[in-house]
Amino acid sequence: MKIKTLLLSSLIAACTCIFNFAHAQDIGINITPLQSSILNYETGAIDVTICNDDPDPITAPANRIRPLISFSENLTITEVVNSDGTPLSDFTILSLENIPGSHSVRLLYNPPLENATCISFHILFTGNKVGNGIIVANLGFADPGQTPGNDTGNDNSTTTTPVEVNLPVTLKEFNASSEGKTASLTWATTEETNSDRFDVQRSFDGKKWKTIQTVAATGESKAQVNYVAVDNDPLEGDNLYRLHMIDRDGTSAYSRIRTVKFEGVATYTYPNPVSEELTIQAADWSKISKVKIVGSDGKEVYRSAGKPSSKVNVKGMPNGIYVVQLTNTNGSETTYKIVVNQ
Repeated sequence: MKIKTLLLSSLIAACTCIFNFAHAQDIGINITPLQSSILNYETGAIDVTICNDDPDPITAPANRIRPLISFSENLTITEVVNSDGTPLSDFTILSLENIPGSHSVRLLYNPPLENATCISFHILFTGNKVGNGIIVANLGFADPGQTPGNDTGNDNSTTTTPVEVNLPVTLKEFNASSEGKTASLTWATTEETNSDRFDVQRSFDGKKWKTIQTVAATGESKAQVNYVAVDNDPLEGDNLYRLHMIDRDGTSAYSRIRTVKFEGVATYTYPNPVSEELTIQAADWSKISKVKIVGSDGKEVYRSAGKPSSKVNVKGMPNGIYVVQLTNTNGSETTYKIVVNQ
């Protein structure tokens, strides 16, 4: 009798282990914003991905995975869709609310989730107030609760989508392209309210910006308005352009950056080494405003007077390495190293 009791207990324990093993799985959740920020009253989205990461081939049961995604109150949830934008499938939306203290959506995943499988969907939202836009996802489970073997360490995910100031200008597009030796800048607005002007700004490094032209805004409009500006003297290499959109009350914002590349005005200097006369070959000599040569000690040994010449007499210069510095009419500079060998 004692042997039978021990055997029965062992069988029950073994069945319990098998049952728990068969229903254990590690489910994780991750949320990723589909944009770095949004303007106030505009739409944003996050991607929500849930994966069965268990190292063993175990399927998560149907109707158990119940994620909750919560948004800060400056974000209003508008819709939940499949990742391709089609109506949401395989999920039941248990609740979707935008009330004080709770902007959240809770869902229930209906099918089983096989091992090494992920499912994704998108949550759309709009900004209703300027702020950080914090979003938190918590992976929950329907009754009877947490599944055996689940690692709670990957049950939470946090991200942000800041809501930024939205000017009374709706910028439809902003484009920049090269047209010969100039840069053509075009943009269009679909709505303007109390707008004042657009400062067209240029930079060579994305840090230091210079306003090269100011274009008056229409001010009030509900229809599309097209604008054009031309940079007649672009920099050598990459030219970064942006719009500084300014309202009449001083509120402002910036557009996305556009880049146009122009080849340098100076092609090469020759001969090198040089003993008598240095020639500077330029694609457009009219854009060279000054030529200067500096020795290795930093002392200036030559500076052009008046209209610079493409020929420079180096006779009398001591042998050594020199830097030829070309100043363009737009203020940019280009340097070349030469060797003087008499």
